[in-house]
Amino acid sequence: MAKWLICISVLVGEMGVLFAAPDKLSNTDESLPVGSMIKDYGLKDYVRTSVDLPHAEPQPWKLVCGLPYNCHFQPWIEIEAAEGSKILYNSSNPLVLYLTKTESVTTATNQSIYEAKNWVSGEGAIYTIPAGAKVKSVKYRETGFDTTFAGSFVCNDEDYNILWKKAARTAYICMRDHFYDCPDRERVGFWGDGTPEMNQCFYVFDPSAHRLAKDLVRRKLEPKFYPGQHLEFLGEYGLWFYYLHSGDLESMRMIYAPTKEFLFTTYQFGNPKTWFDWGKEVKDTAVIETCFYYNCLQTLRKIALVTGHDADVPEIDAKLTAISSTFDKNYWKDGYYMSSQVTSPDDRANAMAVNSGLADRSKWQAIYDNVLTKKTYASCFFDRWVFEALCTMGKQEYALIRMHERYKTMIPCSFTTLWEHYDRWWASRIDAYDDASSLNHGWNPPALNLSQTICGITPVEPGWTTYQVMPKESFLTAINVVVPTIKGKVTMDLKKTASEYALSLDSPPATIAIVGIPKSSFTKMDSIKVNGTIVWNGAFIAGMDGVSWQGEDAEFIKFKVTPGTWKFFAQGNLPLSSPKAIPQKPADDIVLDKKGWAASASIPDGTFLFSGAKIPIDCSAANAIDGDHWNGWRDKTKTQYPGQWFQLDMKKVQDFDKIVLDNTWALWDFPVTYSVAVSNDAVTWSPPIASGSGGLGINAISFPRQSARYIRITQNSSSDTYYWSIFELDVCRKK
Repeated sequence: MAKWLICISVLVGEMGVLFAAPDKLSNTDESLPVGSMIKDYGLKDYVRTSVDLPHAEPQPWKLVCGLPYNCHFQPWIEIEAAEGSKILYNSSNPLVLYLTKTESVTTATNQSIYEAKNWVSGEGAIYTIPAGAKVKSVKYRETGFDTTFAGSFVCNDEDYNILWKKAARTAYICMRDHFYDCPDRERVGFWGDGTPEMNQCFYVFDPSAHRLAKDLVRRKLEPKFYPGQHLEFLGEYGLWFYYLHSGDLESMRMIYAPTKEFLFTTYQFGNPKTWFDWGKEVKDTAVIETCFYYNCLQTLRKIALVTGHDADVPEIDAKLTAISSTFDKNYWKDGYYMSSQVTSPDDRANAMAVNSGLADRSKWQAIYDNVLTKKTYASCFFDRWVFEALCTMGKQEYALIRMHERYKTMIPCSFTTLWEHYDRWWASRIDAYDDASSLNHGWNPPALNLSQTICGITPVEPGWTTYQVMPKESFLTAINVVVPTIKGKVTMDLKKTASEYALSLDSPPATIAIVGIPKSSFTKMDSIKVNGTIVWNGAFIAGMDGVSWQGEDAEFIKFKVTPGTWKFFAQGNLPLSSPKAIPQKPADDIVLDKKGWAASASIPDGTFLFSGAKIPIDCSAANAIDGDHWNGWRDKTKTQYPGQWFQLDMKKVQDFDKIVLDNTWALWDFPVTYSVAVSNDAVTWSPPIASGSGGLGINAISFPRQSARYIRITQNSSSDTYYWSIFELDVCRKK
């Protein structure tokens, strides 16, 4: 959530949680104690240590260890040390220091094994070891919500596979006793963050994760706690989404009255503090608010009908009509929707006009041309609604392109989770890099967008009794997706060639599936077979057991099938050209072992004060070669200036032809321009073997193969805004 929220919040004790009161979830009869929801995965070996063990040094030193992915963990150590020695351990993620101070333990006689009492999160652990102590071994204990990764998504474009996996990992790390916005800085149960987290849990995890979804649905509303987020949750995207996926009618009965009360009486339009998104400040709140409120009324009407509150329907209908009959008059500006609050049309507002149904089809093309292809004000939280609007309009090709463009710095980065802001750019009120934005923020929805919207797999009736498979795969030519429903796993495999569209579906018991063959995938469709039998050749051919006609519309030719395995083959002409290049495979390089190397820089080692909390963080040169991309070297003496340098001593002459500078943590701290030189004595340096300009995140610098002991990177330009940072440096050579 907000940077200002962090700065003004007060920690509740050393291990407290921000905004503790709103985080208390409903304690329903069916809720389980928190402890029963947490799984201990046991002690595990780190994937990397900065030195080989056992190891000791004559002065205090740091041991940095790597985990395979971002998770909740407790560091563990086996050590030989004098009685009374102090060991420190924490995550390498500096954001944990908002809630969890660095833990320490004092060694005792006849004890050699110690484990942290409190869990932290991150992808690395840092141990501070006293002089003379010998570290024999280290491990970590992973814990997390007791569920499994039961869903999956794999397609022919690795960029989207990476995004799905990172979104799934992000969703998991933001689950524990409730849905967190992030596990390190706040752990607050915002309704806004909880909406995509709950949505994705139905596509990523097994049904045990639905316990958190149920708690969120039944949670007592807090009208003063971001009321706009309530609107984002109380409609189709929260309450009705939960009901369709769970079939939990009892919860709908429980929440109907308080939801009606909130929408009819409590919620007040025009509140200047109403929050719907961060992103860019060109925020058309009046239109966004109206669309979400309309969507909530539509959902309330559906809940009224299934819970026996039919008498309320006329009043709900009157409110719906009052909005729909005046919406265009109030906001349509001959090409887009816009209120008097802003001077430029907002992609968020126009997307929600489409999603809510307030924008009819006649306006879609204008909205697409004038707004959704030109504005990117939405944050990664709100972009899911822009994505869904584009797919509703039949613009799924651009939806996928936009997704890739907006996540372009997160896809290749070394982090296994997705961030709070695109490009770590704080875009509300101020335009600046936000060092306190989390790198594991639960509101990132790509797993939902890809599994539900692109694959088109979603329930039509509560509890998945009837569901649909309506792919909008666009330029993707192969997809395999698994959706773990309460009826069992739905598995779809899709492959396209220039002449055939092949869709295989494994449909679980007690379900009816409506399968659509997308017309947009063809320039000409000749026939459709199911399990080898022709069922369509311009018209439906009846007679096959388990398959019936569901009709066709402008987008799909549709069939209804009973449980089982069904193989659809549609023949015709399929264009396979793509506006997006398939990503190249990563270079198969040998990465040189950095253990034992030394690093130095043009400034002495020091610390920097982290974010508004002013937490002192070590930024020594050695951090850039410890194997951990969460902590690094930074020159914080002043912003970039010519002559800054960073130097490696590899301790022996080695062959190499590439260096990789990773400053993803401080994304904007890349070198404006750089040059690279080598030496065998650190006195006489070669002419530059490479030079160029840096860019966001990871900078790979290639050059003819060198044989040298020392490498020096020099920063040659100035920046009025950004410092120079290297959070990890690798030296490579081709095999």
